[in-house]
Amino acid sequence: MSATEVGRQVLPAPPLPKSVPSWIDGLRRAGAQPVIAVAGSRGKSTVIHLLDAILSAAGVRSVLWTDHGVTIQGRKQRGELVPWTRGMSLIASGGLDLAIQELDWDTVAAVGLPQGAYPLVAVTNLCANNDACLLQEETLRAVRALRSIRAAAHPDARLVLNGDDWAVAGGDNEADPRNILVTQSRDTPLVRSHLQHGGMAAWVEDGAVRFGSNPDPAPLFALANAPITGGGGFGFQVANLLTAVGIARACGVESTTLARAIEAYRPDPMALPGSFNLFHVRGATAIVDLPTQPWFMRVPLRAVGHLAATRQVHVIGAALPVPISDLPETGRLLGRGGGLLVMHGEKEHPERAAAIMQGVAQNDLPPVIIHAESESAAITAVLRVLRPDDALYIVADDANTVIRRLQRAENAERASIA
Repeated sequence: MSATEVGRQVLPAPPLPKSVPSWIDGLRRAGAQPVIAVAGSRGKSTVIHLLDAILSAAGVRSVLWTDHGVTIQGRKQRGELVPWTRGMSLIASGGLDLAIQELDWDTVAAVGLPQGAYPLVAVTNLCANNDACLLQEETLRAVRALRSIRAAAHPDARLVLNGDDWAVAGGDNEADPRNILVTQSRDTPLVRSHLQHGGMAAWVEDGAVRFGSNPDPAPLFALANAPITGGGGFGFQVANLLTAVGIARACGVESTTLARAIEAYRPDPMALPGSFNLFHVRGATAIVDLPTQPWFMRVPLRAVGHLAATRQVHVIGAALPVPISDLPETGRLLGRGGGLLVMHGEKEHPERAAAIMQGVAQNDLPPVIIHAESESAAITAVLRVLRPDDALYIVADDANTVIRRLQRAENAERASIA
């Protein structure tokens, strides 16, 4: 029997529930509410929406609370606290089955969490083992918030943790057999040790997702059949996918249902604006993302760089959520490899534009730069010069508006072909 040793006491890894209803019944007998918490610096909303699609395919009725608001059985609600309270009441009365709640670092740090409340907690990442990230004040707040989140887990809770991020899965978490680790490779030191001690993990091997505690479980599904991962080429989306898989298996979703739901899942850009939204316009691949610190921007840029594209085209404005001290590195990343860079908002924020340009100039082969008055003008300029086989990466100040522009362009192209 799989187990880990704590002092002289041997604690066996608990078995997975046979189904979601049996998991919920067990929680109620233990006096716990069926609420799944998802925390992390990036990827939380993507994980939650993918998980909701998996649970829906399993016949589960859910209420979601993300930074985009509250959704009950797929329907966006007005307000947040009132519909969330209504959703929890429906769970108590049997009108809904479970809740999924996104936990934001700053909100947790500001208002705290109830102790021992969550029977299932997932953490997507902290800062991907980046030393510069670990020194930031916001990261220190996130570390404090992570401690609060762990304290808010039920005594018998499972934690689904990023096994590639030591700040998330290392330290005190290493010896807990209830944890489920997710990783790009089972040879990651934390995951290898976890599996050797009987823990469970989700990982990628030979182009397929695998899950279990033994070293050679049957594949659940091929990454090529998971559209959200771009056939496995979008590494950060693979990590999000693995987290959703870990949560789904932890609450009893059967593997065949899970695989079928993932293969059918297509993210709605308007439900997750700026979360690596993917479009195809004039033969080019266009991606809309939100401004973020350089250590996180490297990950989607790496995915864009792996696209079969003849030219990289990048668009950026003021990127207000990014500290100005990080903008030179942002500019350096966006300016790598030449291509085309479209900048806007320079009149309103000249100091931020100068910081980005400082970084762009560090590249041996800087891009051609186009200056636009506004984000709308920048998108117009890009659509005029976009070539087939370009890879377009837009760091959007107003993701909703940019998405609508690209959707119109995509639909107009389809109509012209028809």
